[in-house]
Amino acid sequence: MNSSITDFVDAHCHIDLLPDPQKAVEEAAEQRIHVIAVTNAPSVFFHTHALAKGSQYVHAALGLHPELVKTHSHERESFWQQLPLTRFVGEIGLDFVTTDADERKLQIQVFSEILKRSADSKDKILTIHSRRAAKDVIQMIGPNFPGTIILHWYSGSKRDLETAIQSGFYFSVNTSMVSSKSGSEAIGLIPHDRLLTETDAPFARWRGAQTSPSSVKGAVKGVADLWKVDVAIAAQRISNNFAECITSRFGDPAK
Repeated sequence: MNSSITDFVDAHCHIDLLPDPQKAVEEAAEQRIHVIAVTNAPSVFFHTHALAKGSQYVHAALGLHPELVKTHSHERESFWQQLPLTRFVGEIGLDFVTTDADERKLQIQVFSEILKRSADSKDKILTIHSRRAAKDVIQMIGPNFPGTIILHWYSGSKRDLETAIQSGFYFSVNTSMVSSKSGSEAIGLIPHDRLLTETDAPFARWRGAQTSPSSVKGAVKGVADLWKVDVAIAAQRISNNFAECITSRFGDPAK
């Protein structure tokens, strides 16, 4: 990645769930948008990995979404087998919207295993879901994880946010966050050099429509407004952050 040229960053996007994934890959290249293309289960990773093959801008991520752990935990062996294919891991994490104690326990078990396997590789970039479970997620990762952590669409407490900042985590924010009071307050606490943008396409919305990688420009505009800087300055800062988070310790992602 050439940090001397301003690119956009979509650090969390479900390209495989968009109406036309191939078009989204082409859109990312045309508009110079670096996309972490997350997946929800190992069984669908191969499709996104094939889409991203040869792309300078789309980075396929291997995931097992916490909301699917109950039905897809049997895919863990496939997860371990595919992990060497990419440096990017996601969507993973915890989702404690469920109050089922056994389901929460299974989520914790699977997330713990993924963290350990990823830590063993020492070069992974993880994009992590933490809805109603920020404290648990941050404690499980700890302050010395040997890789890059990105908390996606953070909605936890100020205290837990401060802990995550002290632990060196990055945070990806979207149009829904920049337009909400709680999201804007969280963004105001995140150091400028730890902030990335995302779309969470197709799940977030922008201007009343389903999001796609190009929608990340709305998040950049929102961040610029909150930072009280020109959009170009915010875009460059975020581009530099992405370059730093993927190259500072480990070099450019090869896959």
